[in-house]
Amino acid sequence: MVSKYTSFWHKQAYIAVGFLAVAPLVVSTAIAPAQAHDDTEYYIGLDGLHILLSGTYAGLDNPNYNRLTFLSAHREANPASNHFHGIGTYSYLGAVDSPSINSTSANNRIPETYTGIPPLKLLPGTGIYSGRLISSDTHEEYSNLNIQSITSLAGALEADDQYLFNSSGGRWQSSLTGATIGLQLLEISSGLNIANEAGENILNSLGDIYTLGGGDDFSFTPTFWTQKTATPGTYSATFKLVDLSDNYLESGTFSLDFRVEKVPEPSTTIALGFAGLLALSISHLKKRTVKSLN
Repeated sequence: MVSKYTSFWHKQAYIAVGFLAVAPLVVSTAIAPAQAHDDTEYYIGLDGLHILLSGTYAGLDNPNYNRLTFLSAHREANPASNHFHGIGTYSYLGAVDSPSINSTSANNRIPETYTGIPPLKLLPGTGIYSGRLISSDTHEEYSNLNIQSITSLAGALEADDQYLFNSSGGRWQSSLTGATIGLQLLEISSGLNIANEAGENILNSLGDIYTLGGGDDFSFTPTFWTQKTATPGTYSATFKLVDLSDNYLESGTFSLDFRVEKVPEPSTTIALGFAGLLALSISHLKKRTVKSLN
């Protein structure tokens, strides 16, 4: 199936090509009322599935049962097909009769590796982010980093959201009442930083935990940033979700990937523009010459 976001991303790529020819430290954030909307891509849910129903390990206990889960919403062109992907969930490895449990899965990155979508591009910031490259909601798939509780979808009036909330037989509908959700930093690339909605740097050391909110009503949008002069390449951060109230089990580990692209020198940009104009002029001259000969 082709999601609305994937279709958009492919169109943007086409247009672009055409145009170019250790104890953890715990900190908190204020809790804002969460309201689901069509652009929200990430949710935190509680896995309510006791027994695996399909796959190699069907019939075994679900290693994610009662665990917090980082969910990526997939909103399809046909809303009835909307569903979630658990990112970095616990998984089984090895023989069916004696498997081991892994604290992550093959599908543990954003953007999801199987899509072929490159890491999220860090773009020039403004205001307090002047002189930096930052993560931004470009309306491309995976770029809206807002995170909400799954239950923010429960009272949604839009059919699109209701199909999403009820997907997988209601597997993710359990309330997070009594939970205090924390985002714990496990790994991060040198030069990559994380800020909260006030622009304050958070998760400064490995093992630090940032409190997203409590219960079923929270909304959080992190900003990932580097200096404008950062070396081009891929930058990543790896996390897990924890319940600081100890009512629910921690999630598996998952990573978010970003990219810094090399900015062409002004002289190079001018040269490319001049070369394009020159090629266009030569093309027009050839056409005029052919017409005059005819």
